[in-house]
Amino acid sequence: MLSSEDNELLTRVGPDTSMGNLMRRFWVPILLGDEIGEPDSQPLRVKLLGEYFVAFRDTQGRLGLLDARCPHRGADLSFGLNEEGGLRCAQCAWKFDIEGNILDLPMEPEDSPLWKQGAATAFSIREFGGLVWAYVGPQDDVPDLPEFEWTRVRAEQRYLSRFAVECNYMQGVEGGLDAARVNALRQALAGEPLGLGDDEPAHTVEATATDYGLIVGTALDADGKAPLDVQVTHWLMPFYTTAPADEKDILEGVAWVPIDDESTMAFAVTYNPKRRLTQKLLADIRRGKRIHPQLAEGSVRRKRNKDNGYAPDGKPGYASFESRFASTFELAVACQETMGTIVDRSQETLGANDAAVESARKVLMTAAVDLMEGTVPVIVHHGEAYRVRSYAATVEQGTRFDQDEGVRAGIAAEV
Repeated sequence: MLSSEDNELLTRVGPDTSMGNLMRRFWVPILLGDEIGEPDSQPLRVKLLGEYFVAFRDTQGRLGLLDARCPHRGADLSFGLNEEGGLRCAQCAWKFDIEGNILDLPMEPEDSPLWKQGAATAFSIREFGGLVWAYVGPQDDVPDLPEFEWTRVRAEQRYLSRFAVECNYMQGVEGGLDAARVNALRQALAGEPLGLGDDEPAHTVEATATDYGLIVGTALDADGKAPLDVQVTHWLMPFYTTAPADEKDILEGVAWVPIDDESTMAFAVTYNPKRRLTQKLLADIRRGKRIHPQLAEGSVRRKRNKDNGYAPDGKPGYASFESRFASTFELAVACQETMGTIVDRSQETLGANDAAVESARKVLMTAAVDLMEGTVPVIVHHGEAYRVRSYAATVEQGTRFDQDEGVRAGIAAEV
């Protein structure tokens, strides 16, 4: 469990919070690549880490990201006009380019000091791997983009989506880390026993710190003598988790991006590092059968959500909770939401198989405190360290999974 003070440190991500400052040292996905639109198209309002920003593509096709508050009187720039090389405020008609410089200052003299004093605050923004990324930390120390394998494959080899999660980002991260319980949920949905009896294999979870976060091994021990079947997954700073490996070269992961303290935008990716995604797989994705929940039309809210009891047909009382979902992933997300928007971790009871969850908390809190003392995480300038993948392996009894040569080779991204 955590103390109430540590839980505050872990979960609060707004301006001038320790964890928020840590998050701001990383590139963060904010939109799908096809959402940003054509040159001079409608600007988009983005909420990230408790603050509002406006993203737009100018006449030349360049991306811009500004503080959404117009520096004149604070009107929201996302309601402005994107035209002729810049973004014009709907209230005062001041016009800004992608770097925040003023292009037009109606009704002010040419020698007005406002031309320099009234600049908008601009931030770094990039298109990379099918997503739009923002960096809203100190602009004189821009980090590397994270070189996930899926960012380096062709567009037809990956599928990306985003959806809202109605709780703190860390609950999403912890759900993604909970590989042993995900396996148990799969057994439950398949009609297999959920509990552990004398004749049932036990799960064990081990987590080892890495330069990028954690490597997590979830082992299924059948008899204590035979080789162990191990699922190797990852937590990558600050909020990325990977799903267990698929036997058909299908790999998946999720970024649990904090919107604010009590809500999260999840970015999910399914990809094949070797070939284009099949029509069958894409059909399963559209039915919500993997890590891409079905969404309410025209929104990023899931069809199965808190308001309808996770039963879009309006009959939650006639179905067991687990049977309401198209995938165990969506069930796991819903379970995180049932804890409340920010779970009180001082009231939890952890077990041995919560090792990955405890380790991730410790790494994040330590990094946040270190940053307060002036130490920036080394990983922010090593984007190549994100080139890892999940892997299913067989490891001999008594061998640490993270020391096994087969595992080391298997988790290395090929692309």
